[in-house]
Amino acid sequence: MKLYETNFFALADKSILSPGKQSEGFIKISGRKYPASLRSTRIISRIHNCPYLSVKACLPREVRWSERLTVQLENSEPDFELRVVYPEADRLKKQKEEKLVVLLDRFSGSAEQMLLALTDEAGIRGVRQEEILQFCQLKPDELQKLAMNLEKEGQLYILEFSPLFLLSQRSFEFLTQKILNYLQSYHQKRPQELGVPIKKLKDRFSLPKQILLLALNRLAKAGQVVFDEETAALAGFQTKLSTEEDEVMKAIEKLLLEEKFSSSSFDELVKKFKIHPTRLNTMLDLLLQKKKIVQSKDGFILHSEWLEHLKNQLAEMKRKGKTELTVGEFKKMTGLTRKFAIPLLEFLDELGLTKRLGPKRLIL
Repeated sequence: MKLYETNFFALADKSILSPGKQSEGFIKISGRKYPASLRSTRIISRIHNCPYLSVKACLPREVRWSERLTVQLENSEPDFELRVVYPEADRLKKQKEEKLVVLLDRFSGSAEQMLLALTDEAGIRGVRQEEILQFCQLKPDELQKLAMNLEKEGQLYILEFSPLFLLSQRSFEFLTQKILNYLQSYHQKRPQELGVPIKKLKDRFSLPKQILLLALNRLAKAGQVVFDEETAALAGFQTKLSTEEDEVMKAIEKLLLEEKFSSSSFDELVKKFKIHPTRLNTMLDLLLQKKKIVQSKDGFILHSEWLEHLKNQLAEMKRKGKTELTVGEFKKMTGLTRKFAIPLLEFLDELGLTKRLGPKRLIL
């Protein structure tokens, strides 16, 4: 028979060992005895008015939270019952006894109190259903009901239902403050950047994506943070460019407005202004944020004023009853060669202003 070496904390149904004392005995399971060592904590629980017992034994199965076990001490006292309070004591071996007893008090109550204590203990990483069911004897439907009650009370978040993935409110509030502090520090050290890359935030706090997005959405709703798929920043933060870079950005905007689509690819701008692609990306992102420019999926860029001009031209054509547009007509309308007219038409398709229909475009 396979035996499991286990170390757990428990409460006895009567006073057995005085604080700090140790005794040997047996745990009885299915008519068989298994040697066990019991040691009491030196600090008495204020809730139960007795010390918790640290139990070490080799048993035919693992124990779970709230499980009851029959114990016989070697001194032949009458058998008594233990209630498992924390089945994985090795996780708490670094805890000082004062804090340990306070923690065990949280786990010694109801199933709801245990679940909330377990999610608090998991911290910002959250706790998953598999880990919870390994800890306690609850069935999945019972666990889900408890989680829903706690979420209704505002004490935890259910990030996923099947299987459950939980985060405590206390951990969530801690995380949002840590994110705010980190963003502030990052901006101070790197004022020339747009913000913190989302991937860097995720790695910095070792977070599942659901938890990071939950925190960022909460902070954004509170008006404290702005973020997109790539970066996050404190609300009101403004990227600081050097004087030279600021002049280059203004020149890029002017060029896009004057030369329209013909000089607007990313690579052409890098060559023309002899600027590092990373810094150009920052400048273009700033122009995008200010809605000065728009960018296609293929990387083509055009000035928002010229795009607005194109929208007005298409709207006027539609108002006059023209619903279709050929490539030749579009070239004439924009003054572009076919090389640039085709990708611009595809961009207008992306924006929902036109729709390809064979060799022509429908004006939407």
